[in-house]
Amino acid sequence: MAQADQTVQNATFPTVRADINNNLAALFTDSSGATAPTVTVAFQDWIDTSGANPLWKKRNAANNAWITVATITGSAIAFEGTLPSQTGNAGEYLTTDGTVASWASITAAGQLLRAPQVLTSGVSYTAPANCTAIYVEAVGGGGGGSGTNGTGGGSGGGAGGYCAKYFTVVAAVSYTYAIGAGGAGGPSGFAGSGSAGGNTTFTVGGTTITAGGGAGGVLEASGAAGGTCTNGDMNIAGGGGGSGNTSRPGGAGGNSFFGGGAPGRLDSNGFAGTSGGGGSGGGSSNSFTDRTGGAGGAGLIRIWEFS
Repeated sequence: MAQADQTVQNATFPTVRADINNNLAALFTDSSGATAPTVTVAFQDWIDTSGANPLWKKRNAANNAWITVATITGSAIAFEGTLPSQTGNAGEYLTTDGTVASWASITAAGQLLRAPQVLTSGVSYTAPANCTAIYVEAVGGGGGGSGTNGTGGGSGGGAGGYCAKYFTVVAAVSYTYAIGAGGAGGPSGFAGSGSAGGNTTFTVGGTTITAGGGAGGVLEASGAAGGTCTNGDMNIAGGGGGSGNTSRPGGAGGNSFFGGGAPGRLDSNGFAGTSGGGGSGGGSSNSFTDRTGGAGGAGLIRIWEFS
């Protein structure tokens, strides 16, 4: 333990050498002692040994007060605040205002905890340990393609919309969601319209994001519209389906953010849309044979989890 005046004397060699060694000792021991150093500078360290456990103190920027950083107990150091976690929990950093020490939270999302979770079924999601925030991506179900009456082409179903939002969550708490089903393909015949895809939703607190399902295709009509979204930080409508009429094959299903729509068919039943909200293809016939439309692809939810 040593303290010094931080100035090397202008004296004879033995005196100068002793003064240099004394200043180095003070530097190496963080000016430790039961009383504060007489000479101080901004940001200087001092180990206060006056109490039962030494206190690690630092001089503030104005050089007019000491800030207690931590208590040294045996082989451990107990900080006044919480250090940044080694596992990626939301960290904290030390700030000074000239008189006191405070730890201010970092509010942005931290480390990605694991690979993104993809939900295609179920109704409840539980945030894992250490999770403080999630980024949710949702896609609605694709619309079903239209059937045909044996002469015309059915239009393709619209794709599900894409909705994404950042949420603050609590670890081990469950949150509800719903996966939008793909719309049914239209039956053969004049009334062969496809069904709309279902909405995909995710709720945290009082906020629900909704990725709308795509509309179902209609016989010999313009392609069905893609689903629309609400309450997301990002809201993207699904792609519309392809048109179907008397001189064309069935319209292709719309493309979603995650899943491609089904291609159109000629003189055949419609293809089904792919998982991820892809719209389905419409049925088509030029051989006087009734055809059915394809089913839309089911929606999904992808969750990125952060500490």
